[in-house]
Amino acid sequence: MTHATAHADFLHARAEFDPGAPPVLSVAQGQRFRLEARSVLTDPRFETAEDFSIFSIPVTGPVRIEDVRPGDLVRIDVHEIHIADRGGMVTMPGRGGFGEPLGMHGLIVPVHDGFAHFPDDVRVPIRPMVGKIGFAPEGESPSSSTVGRYGGNMDCRDIIAGASLFITAQVEGGLLYAGDLHAVQGDGECSLTAVEMEGSVELSCRVVRPAPVGGPVVFAEDRMIVLGDGENLDEAATVALDEMMAIVRADRGWTRERTAMLLSATAHVAVSQLVNARRSVKVSLDTRYLLNAPFQTKED
Repeated sequence: MTHATAHADFLHARAEFDPGAPPVLSVAQGQRFRLEARSVLTDPRFETAEDFSIFSIPVTGPVRIEDVRPGDLVRIDVHEIHIADRGGMVTMPGRGGFGEPLGMHGLIVPVHDGFAHFPDDVRVPIRPMVGKIGFAPEGESPSSSTVGRYGGNMDCRDIIAGASLFITAQVEGGLLYAGDLHAVQGDGECSLTAVEMEGSVELSCRVVRPAPVGGPVVFAEDRMIVLGDGENLDEAATVALDEMMAIVRADRGWTRERTAMLLSATAHVAVSQLVNARRSVKVSLDTRYLLNAPFQTKED
């Protein structure tokens, strides 16, 4: 059966991953749907603002996926990302990863012809991505600016068109939220923001067979990327490494020691996001090092 593409605009944006919010859409498994995303430039005050702390980037949702139950592993396919022709960036005192504090500053970045155009004719190739995506967690309504095992503000630059994201649902229907589109972002998002964009993302969701995972896993460009979060980068890295080890051990049946040596030779540990209250780290591994398909990345 063919379903039309369902759609929710950014008037349905929320500041939390709220499990109690009424769904803005209800879709069948495998049905494509499109969510519009707000950005800092959605608010016209950005153009003349002097205090950029008043701006925030919410998520759109929630979307109920039919027949999703708590504990189901859900594959979220990112089909398309569409972005506007200009984005916004800010710096703020006390935020960012730099030693010397940054000042309060905003910048509008034109985006066209495949590049983000910075001052002095500096052109940065764009790589549109989704910064915030995840399911509503059970029993809490975390801010859309934080991150956890449910997904959230992961700021993983690998969540691009063509990627598949695996997250375990915690509530009936999953209740998916997404937003915070970026034209381009470096690993870490070190100044506080990427090139923040209005736009839309087209997704579909499907329950897949169980896999040895507790948190978000991304497949993109022939790589498996495991996300970890924590109060600091060390904690986040340990979470991501332990989950990667569990996946590879389940795939190969190896000891922890042999698996650790393979990962030390082949996996890449990188900062996903270091500017929010909870940090995110990712561990990526080429899929050619997996014997089997521990995640159902396509229909069987």
